[in-house]
Amino acid sequence: MSQLSTLRRWIIPFVLLLIAGAAYAVSAQDAEVTPEPVPQDCAECHLDIVASWQDSVHAQAYHDAEFQTAWQDGGAQTECLACHTTGFIPATGEYAQPGVTCSACHGATPANHPPEVVSTDPGVRVCSDCHTTTYAEWQMSEHGTQQLACTTCHNPHPQTLRFETADALCLNCHDEPRTDYAHVSHPDQQCVECHWHKATLEADHVLTGNLMPTGHDANVETKTCLDCHDDLDETQLISTGTGEQPLLEAQVRISELEAELQTKQVESDNTALSLGVQGLLFGAALTGLIALGLYALVSRRSSGGKSG
Repeated sequence: MSQLSTLRRWIIPFVLLLIAGAAYAVSAQDAEVTPEPVPQDCAECHLDIVASWQDSVHAQAYHDAEFQTAWQDGGAQTECLACHTTGFIPATGEYAQPGVTCSACHGATPANHPPEVVSTDPGVRVCSDCHTTTYAEWQMSEHGTQQLACTTCHNPHPQTLRFETADALCLNCHDEPRTDYAHVSHPDQQCVECHWHKATLEADHVLTGNLMPTGHDANVETKTCLDCHDDLDETQLISTGTGEQPLLEAQVRISELEAELQTKQVESDNTALSLGVQGLLFGAALTGLIALGLYALVSRRSSGGKSG
């Protein structure tokens, strides 16, 4: 009986303590949780930012007519909403807000904001969750090697370039003159026409749902050239006379000519080096002969003086 009494003495306070702790946790959680902020809430302080965002691709990601048509035609697959809404819950198919709103990139707003600041991630991870293909391309590019984040080129809120034109953006960093054949022979093309080759409209994401290449690897592919040169005949291109692929033959011929030019340059450098060495040897020999002559002359005079 004494053991049972002791057990009861400890169990009852323990149960009461658990109930009190649970009640406190629930009340504390209710006090800390704040509703998911909407852009209108943020606009009370950040009016300029919300104004630049509200007509952007992110803001219209859900309401866009092309998206809605393609989404409905495809059976309204809920996985699309992971990137076209904010706060999407896969288990229920529900979401907090349509479109990509502030918290999609900035995360949850602290309960005491302000004065506590909302976190901002200027890196690429915040973009990579949805832009998976672009992120993979960026990783393989020179921009990725240099760790140039998306916001280096893109304004994050209006999703526009940081310069008025694409060429101005590229030339802001790539300011050295380009004198190679590919650039000199295409003076009217913009940088992005060759280096930022995108998928065709038929394979566009809005029609297929697939995340198509966006050109962020910045490589110039053969398909980029063929978009412009596929209608040219053999008389308009350099041809080796063998045939059916004049553009490819032209590319091979250009490579051969560039290799020949490099060979000539190396030969020229070697010739200049050889002539320089020969000049040095000739100068050294001439200097030696002059020195020997002077030595013989001095020796002869010294001998003559001693004889006298």
